[in-house]
Amino acid sequence: MTVGGPARVSGPGDGGISTCPLDADPRRWLALTVMCFTVLLISLDGTVLNVALPTLVTDLHPSASGVQWIAAGFVLTEAVLLLMGGALGDRLGRRRVFLAGVAVFGLSSLGCALVHSAGLLILTRCLTGLGAALLMPATLAIIATTFPVWERSRAIGIWAGVSGIGTAAGPLIGGFLLHNFWWGSVFIINVPVAAAGIIGGVFFVSESKAPDPAPLDPTGVTLSALGLAGITYGLIMAPDDGWTSASTVGSMIAGSVLLGIFVVYDRRRARPMVDFHLFRNPTFSTGLAAVAAAMFAMFGVSFLLSQYIQFVQGASVFSVGLRFLPMAAGTLVGSNVATRLATRFGLRAVITAGMLLVSAALGIYTTLGVTSDPLPVAVAFTLVGSGMGLVMAPASNAVMSTLPPDKIGLGSGLRTTVQLLSGSFGVAIIGNVAISRYRSGVSSALAGPLRQLPRSARDAIYSQIGSATAVASRLPDPSAARVRALADSAYVRGIRLGALVDVTVLLLAVVAVARYIPSSRPSMAVAVSAETAI
Repeated sequence: MTVGGPARVSGPGDGGISTCPLDADPRRWLALTVMCFTVLLISLDGTVLNVALPTLVTDLHPSASGVQWIAAGFVLTEAVLLLMGGALGDRLGRRRVFLAGVAVFGLSSLGCALVHSAGLLILTRCLTGLGAALLMPATLAIIATTFPVWERSRAIGIWAGVSGIGTAAGPLIGGFLLHNFWWGSVFIINVPVAAAGIIGGVFFVSESKAPDPAPLDPTGVTLSALGLAGITYGLIMAPDDGWTSASTVGSMIAGSVLLGIFVVYDRRRARPMVDFHLFRNPTFSTGLAAVAAAMFAMFGVSFLLSQYIQFVQGASVFSVGLRFLPMAAGTLVGSNVATRLATRFGLRAVITAGMLLVSAALGIYTTLGVTSDPLPVAVAFTLVGSGMGLVMAPASNAVMSTLPPDKIGLGSGLRTTVQLLSGSFGVAIIGNVAISRYRSGVSSALAGPLRQLPRSARDAIYSQIGSATAVASRLPDPSAARVRALADSAYVRGIRLGALVDVTVLLLAVVAVARYIPSSRPSMAVAVSAETAI
């Protein structure tokens, strides 16, 4: 371990360097407000579009693959470029890269709202992903370099809470906008927030750079980007093409090989793009694992439950958003009390408790039925949100506290990449587990009592719960009731199995957290680690 010297905070426009501040920046809480507003943009954007997709299909008439890429273009571009965004922040200045990212995000969101073709919408969504890849790593890096060690965990808790609120509130906001305005409104709301973020960034955010940044590495950036692109593409295509399809298997193998080449290449460089020695620190590795497991579980089960509420229980799109509010509230409360709890009981205890809360909620989901009362679902959502708040803020703080000053931006990008990929894995894997159970549940009936239905109707029922609901709405009774009962029962069994897989993943992560996350209190641990470089 080598000890770093004291750092200073530079003002806007100052070319000086700030690393881990030992003195408080008087504008730090205003800077945090700016970071929270902009991260809210990203987290909202990840879920609000799902509500608008049916309307986009009606108005823009995209192909089946076009629908996939309207939703996936943003995620793919962000995941591919996050590491580059973090590295650029370390080298060029985190505030500068943050402002560039917010500008790209805002302008491309405006473009999304104004286009009149599916192709242009896919292009502008990819540009929005570029903006997110630039600004997301910068938000956490700016917090880490703006707040003194004794306040950093609290600031990260607020940041994590706002991010969780955006994810949970996306369906509610999307449903309200679509009910009152045109589909472009789900994008246009980003524009004024982005403008406010730019103004706040100019006046309230201090510039910071790595004290001795590694030179930009085009080869490393290309290898890591192509590798992440292959894996992310495979995850996106797997639910529709199948896990054994050539597109899924080929892209994920190619992505894994390219990432392996990147690791070998980067480890041989004197100044690597990613310092893989960081993974030797059990706190860093286990903190990332905790983030990954929590996001895997939350995104996987949220994907299933949004369809359960809409198709099985018959709620409107807006009502689906309302049902997710307990998760948003729980995330906000959990993230903000996590700091005080960790100060009293230690990081290990709080992260473990959070993961056990999420596991308890998933246990409730394993008991769901077709006619389950909304109250157990609301309780489970509250537990998921509270548990996520207890996990994400302390785990993020544990990860950031282990980073040397010249790796804060890149480390933030790596953490966000892990979060994004694990969420995608959750949707793809848990969704695939649930749909497999669903299809096995309907196949015998389709070959038996329902074989008199037209082939197109049977194929639609077999494909997914939403299509089965649409088919049932066009059939006369009693056939409609029979199809709905069959599909609902099979889908609920799929949710139960998916929740059980989620519980298994979380409990394995709990074992790792109990073994490797330090039990020390963050006010002490962070203060030590902020002045040390691995």
